[in-house]
Amino acid sequence: MPLHQGLSVFIIDDNEMTRGLLRVIIQGDKYDVVGDAGTAESARLRLRSLRADIICLDVVMPDGDGLELLEWIRDKQPRAAVLMVTASTDRSTVEQALRSGAKGYIVKPFNPGTVMDTLDKIAVQIKAQRATRQTG
Repeated sequence: MPLHQGLSVFIIDDNEMTRGLLRVIIQGDKYDVVGDAGTAESARLRLRSLRADIICLDVVMPDGDGLELLEWIRDKQPRAAVLMVTASTDRSTVEQALRSGAKGYIVKPFNPGTVMDTLDKIAVQIKAQRATRQTG
């Protein structure tokens, strides 16, 4: 049985095709895609009542900034691991996302192997944190 059996994933991206592609790549034995959102506002609404272990978050959205949404997520769901998925390769954006608590960064266009490798690394961190909380 994989270490990360049953981790839930929520996808936030304004591009419907990207959301669909990520869902196809991620959904399977290791991960369960529990929902998605195409705008910052719909993400906030959905995440008020839904919990996810991992949140894939785009930086540029029509109604908001992914970095601002990252801050909101860190406040509302501090145990969720946020993975930035974006076409932005601007160094300051990457650094700000990581400083703000993002656990990883994938640049579009991405390939399935990169997405899964990054999710698997984050999943190991989540499992380690849970084990520490249970024994500590």
